[in-house]
Amino acid sequence: MTQLTTSNQGMSKFFSDVKNGFLHFANTYSVAVKSGANVAEKQIIEAMEDADQPSDIPAGKLFAAVKIGVQHASEHLVNSGMEFAEQMKNSQKSNMERK
Repeated sequence: MTQLTTSNQGMSKFFSDVKNGFLHFANTYSVAVKSGANVAEKQIIEAMEDADQPSDIPAGKLFAAVKIGVQHASEHLVNSGMEFAEQMKNSQKSNMERK
């Protein structure tokens, strides 16, 4: 019976960790996308300030602004993922040291 209880606790912790990891990723993703959109917005506003009419803005400048925003969001996600992996690694080390 004790083995079953320990097994259930292990599975519960596993699913809790998966849930927390997913929530962390979802939060990081939304922050990264918002940040990337803000970067793209600034680029588009700068392009619009140089134009007399919205139709004067070259499509290349718009695509470049979006590309920069996506790149910024991607970099944010990668950096956050690396930080999260390092935290998990440190957490596992501290758990192993306690045992």
